[in-house]
Amino acid sequence: MNAILGARIRTLREEVKLTQEQVSEKLSWTRQKYARLEKGMVDISYSSLVNIAKILNVAVDDITKSLDGSNSYSPFFRSNGSVVGEAKFEYVIEMIDTFYEHKNLYNSVKKVDSDEQE
Repeated sequence: MNAILGARIRTLREEVKLTQEQVSEKLSWTRQKYARLEKGMVDISYSSLVNIAKILNVAVDDITKSLDGSNSYSPFFRSNGSVVGEAKFEYVIEMIDTFYEHKNLYNSVKKVDSDEQE
């Protein structure tokens, strides 16, 4: 769970083009402590989530939504007006969400490994 949250925080941080140093400074943390959070190596408190969300200008739910499985998808409709089987649709969306979360986690671990080898 910490790794998923860390990967999500990293993605959001990169989207707003902030560095780890900038975020850690605003949190009054060391960059190393913040980096461990993004790697999923430390637990994160709710108050820290709130502070990080403020810094990244997002809602806490935007950080945690990958954990609760919530999404904003609505069913697709076929041209003949019939609804795609909702159970099948939900299953496919869950598979895509899981794949995306694992891809982000893999990329963050891969980047950390390459950074450490340099």
